[in-house]
Amino acid sequence: MAESLDLPARIEVANAFELTAMQIGGEAAGRTVLAVGNPPWVTNAAQGAAGLNLPVKHNRFGLRGLDALTGKANFDIAEAVLLTLMAALEDAAEVRLAFLLKRSVAMKMARNLLGAPGTARISFTSIDAHRWFGASVEAGLFHVTYRPKGKDTTYTVNLSPRLGAKPNVTAGLVDGRFVENLAIYETARSVEANGDPGLAWRQGLKHDLSRVLELKRSSSGAIVNSLGECVDVEQDVLRRFYKSSDIASGRDASRLFPLYQHDLSGPLPNLENRWPKLAAYLDKHRDKFCARRSTIYSNKPDFMLFGVGAYSLAPFKVVISGFYKTPVFRVLGPDPDGHPPLVDDTCYLLPFQDSDEAHACADYLNGEAVQALLRSLADRTAKRPYTKDLLSRIAAAEHRPVLAVV
Repeated sequence: MAESLDLPARIEVANAFELTAMQIGGEAAGRTVLAVGNPPWVTNAAQGAAGLNLPVKHNRFGLRGLDALTGKANFDIAEAVLLTLMAALEDAAEVRLAFLLKRSVAMKMARNLLGAPGTARISFTSIDAHRWFGASVEAGLFHVTYRPKGKDTTYTVNLSPRLGAKPNVTAGLVDGRFVENLAIYETARSVEANGDPGLAWRQGLKHDLSRVLELKRSSSGAIVNSLGECVDVEQDVLRRFYKSSDIASGRDASRLFPLYQHDLSGPLPNLENRWPKLAAYLDKHRDKFCARRSTIYSNKPDFMLFGVGAYSLAPFKVVISGFYKTPVFRVLGPDPDGHPPLVDDTCYLLPFQDSDEAHACADYLNGEAVQALLRSLADRTAKRPYTKDLLSRIAAAEHRPVLAVV
């Protein structure tokens, strides 16, 4: 039997978000520290829904306007734990972090660390999260070595497919911007905007009340909502409403939406005169509108929508779902009555007045060059691989017709 070692040890139970330099920094000062862990794989929003153990919030990303109030401001609890720990260890001579994280969180942390003074090495090794944790998510071991007071700098992250395997992908910074796959990027960077104005993408319509506003036509022809109610509203206010799954599958719109607002000033004036049945329907569900949780609706007009503007009225749109791994761009056109199509806020769009221009743009975006660029830039393990920021890195090709200004 091996001889037991009598080593000094201390176990403390504490709130990870209350770690301070006073608690651990003194012991770490001037020393090499190994920090290992497996923090929760949940977002701030998910944790907040349970009302449990949240970090103190601050606008770390410097977001403004709607970005600071909507999903872009959400973050993972694991990220908050790591940032708190790193701040507490700022006086250590060297810190080695080895944490099990979702891949998307690891890449977000890597983007923060790459190019920063003191960062020596960053790597990520995938694991079978379903086998070990029963989690259907891409995850792995995130390993960082940095020296808080050092001059080391690294601009790349080595990615390995499994424990013990050699790295098979290198991610990193190019001209200050993050790239998921440097090898593919080198073959496709000619179609990146590179500081020039890229394509002006818009996000789809945001309302946060699908039970009331997303309608369906039943087999009998009646309009119904998901509350099981038959809905009697004016037909000329209804528009075809495409969800992410509709866009990705190539099918027709699965919903109808009453478009009673055309810009961010709020619902159209004299709503009760223009569409009295719709006005009565909205008023019937006023309590549900008032109960919408997002602060984006605070102090806004009744029944307020977001993600609407002149571009919403464009008859043709090139659209993509932000949720699916394969970036398929699709052209949507008006219905037989000439009404424009709408998409929800999980989709992004480019507006057009002309069908030929829209199809030419979609052909360009579905072409090999742009598809390769997106493969090199997108984290396809993230919940939303394609965002407005990422799509805006696509250059507006000279041979592609100019976008309609709407």
